[in-house]
Amino acid sequence: MSKILVLAGGSVKGAYQTGVVRAVFESGFYPDAIYGVSAGSMNASYLVNAIGRQMLENGVIDYTETALDLCQFWANNITTPDSLALRRGTYELGLSAIRRNFEGLLDTTPLKEILHNNIHLRNLNASPVTLKVGAVDIINGNMIYADPSYEHFLDYVMASSAIPILMPVINIGDHKKMAFLDGGMRDVAPVKKAIDDGADEIVCIACHTRKLDGGYFPYGNLLALVDRVMDIAVNECLNADLDWAEFRNECLPEDGSCATSGILKGQKRIKLKIIRPQQPLNIDIQSFDKDDIERLILLGYQQGRDEMKNY
Repeated sequence: MSKILVLAGGSVKGAYQTGVVRAVFESGFYPDAIYGVSAGSMNASYLVNAIGRQMLENGVIDYTETALDLCQFWANNITTPDSLALRRGTYELGLSAIRRNFEGLLDTTPLKEILHNNIHLRNLNASPVTLKVGAVDIINGNMIYADPSYEHFLDYVMASSAIPILMPVINIGDHKKMAFLDGGMRDVAPVKKAIDDGADEIVCIACHTRKLDGGYFPYGNLLALVDRVMDIAVNECLNADLDWAEFRNECLPEDGSCATSGILKGQKRIKLKIIRPQQPLNIDIQSFDKDDIERLILLGYQQGRDEMKNY
């Protein structure tokens, strides 16, 4: 049986995801592979890195400790907007427009430093848990799922989280013809990829409710507007991803046998658990602090425990 943990995108809402991961691992679900997109790719990479490090140091995996490490990592390192990215000045943005070398509204050097300081190929390659992260090739529009065997793999992880307009395009290995951005533009929760790769059991952790929260937001603020537009697009993609997976299961025989006809011929149901927030995760990407991150981690952990009680 192939068990795959799918971690969907969600920007700083990824803090909620870490709390759920802790509850999922404590319940006894130990994945053979972890697939992630956007913030989920960062969390997936950190988990697989920690598992690989444990294998190198002890030869034994403690999944609960791994999840606790991930929660602590967020609480200690991702505590303000500046810990992930810095705003570019008006003069710098104007100059980039004139020169036609726009590199995003934000400078993501802090995020890149966090990634390179905490994720190491040696650990990823030592892990018995497979890792795949999704990013979009903006030249041909294709979704690419990279694993640690890919050259310049950490560039793909960085690209998977690169929100369009807010963040710069990522050139893999500095090659201008290899230009990538946020995987969430095409696949927020890679459940279909997991099923295509042979998953028998999937736990998917999303960071968005089915419906977006309403109310006023400062749409005259460019950063807030881009974030809102991405939230709308991500929410639509996420619902489509998860609805497809659940509908696929409903179309297949209840007894677990393979379908004998139709486009699903030869396929069978998988064990599927989807965990997503019951209420919108209210957090401002322009103004959050350590307390906000810890609040989301705790919320995720509490909901994760409730969801996994009878799993």
